[in-house]
Amino acid sequence: MARDIYSCFAELENHEEQNKDYKISISDVGSTITIIAPHGGKIEPGTSDIARKIAAERYNCYCFEGIKKDNNRCLHITSHKFDEPMAVKLVAAALTAVAIHACTGNEKYIYLGGLDKALKDVIADELENRKIIVPKGHGRFKGLNPDNICNRGANGKGVQLEITRGLRDELISRQLISEAVRAALTKYCWNS
Repeated sequence: MARDIYSCFAELENHEEQNKDYKISISDVGSTITIIAPHGGKIEPGTSDIARKIAAERYNCYCFEGIKKDNNRCLHITSHKFDEPMAVKLVAAALTAVAIHACTGNEKYIYLGGLDKALKDVIADELENRKIIVPKGHGRFKGLNPDNICNRGANGKGVQLEITRGLRDELISRQLISEAVRAALTKYCWNS
């Protein structure tokens, strides 16, 4: 993956224009769970849509979206450096966060990362129940840095989903992913 141009949101904000180059959308419904797409819009296509479908007015939702005509990749800020103030505030107020990301590949995989092992396991089960492959023991996308935006909730642990292009490009797959994560969050909250 190419290196980020900006190391933090303040740098990005000094060079890019809100509502011209990027937009931020927030839905705070007072939930203890926040769903976030920190690389939404044209940065990592499909991630904002999946985040909104998961949140479905039941969970808080935050999307940072690239809206430039081209070169939206320049708006990418690595997850452990993603510090847009409204995102940090919304995630910090929640017990846990689930971050939706994209990765390359035409196979239909979702790589799970983050520090919340229990929630990862429940999400993996729900995805696999819907015939979505969750590779075990993968070396990529671990999301173990405590500064990763998914791990900055009040309990200090969250989950990130890295979704391949093969799944993000299919509307039915986006729906299945959303249903799986919502079902997992319901089970997780019930058992917590």
